[in-house]
This record gives sequence, C-alpha cells and structure tokens, in this order.
Amino acid sequence: LRPAAARGAAFLALWVVLAGAAPQDLPVGVLAAGLASWASLRLMPPSAFRPRPAALLLLLLRFPWQALRAGIDVALLALDPRRRLQPGTVAWTPRLDAGCARDAFLAYASLLPGTLPAGHMDGDAVAIHALDRTTPVAEPMTKEEARFARAIGADV
Repeated sequence: LRPAAARGAAFLALWVVLAGAAPQDLPVGVLAAGLASWASLRLMPPSAFRPRPAALLLLLLRFPWQALRAGIDVALLALDPRRRLQPGTVAWTPRLDAGCARDAFLAYASLLPGTLPAGHMDGDAVAIHALDRTTPVAEPMTKEEARFARAIGADV
C-alpha cells in the first residue's frame, strides 16, 4: 500500500502542477492519479532498493566534477600528437544483477566521457567502447558501479 500511496501522491502532485488545483478538477485528477499509479505498479513493481540520500547526494555532486575531469582527459588524449589512440571494445563484467539497477547504471556511465556501454557480450559481460583501450577501463567502471549501487541501496 505504501508504494501505491507514494506513487499516487506523486501523480496527483504532477496533475496539480500541470492542470492547477481548481476544486472542480480535483476529482478527475484523483482518478487519473489512481489509474496512473495502478498502471505504474503493474508495469514497474516496487523494488527492494532503498536509496541512501547522503550517498545519492554525493554521487550527484561528484558527477559534474568527474565528467569535467574525464572530458579534459579525453581532450588531452585526442589532441596529443605524440599519443596514438587505440579505440576499441573492452569486456567488463558488472556486479549488479541484470535489470533496472544495471540498466540505470549503464545509462549513468554512458554520460561520462571516454567510455560508452555498447551492448552485451557473451555471458554476463558488457561491451564498453573505450577511446583508448590501453588505459584502465574495467577497474574505474567497477568502482563507479559500487558508488552507484551504494547510492541506490543495491550494494554489490
């Protein structure tokens, strides 16, 4: 009942933001929020994950700095005439189980410059397209996955 109530409240809040809080419109908004909650619970049942607000905040605050640093590293690699980049695919085995949590992490990781999750490989491995496959790829991905998992409450 708790996830349904939380989703219903969120959908009703969205209704009020979009349509306003006119009393004559609220019954339709409550009905729409109820139907949206029912559909969302059928399509995406509640998970066992409990996000950790402090870890999530640290992850979100760390992201811009990490993206900037990685972007600078990529630019320096690409513009250094003495360095020959060796782009390629690296196999990386995630620790998160297949599903929403892993997919969310791969989407998050795709926003970071220099590496791009590019599909699944044999077994449980994920293909990571790296700008330079001679640089470490798997270890930083594993560390970032652990931070992400801790933030969403899915410690691996």
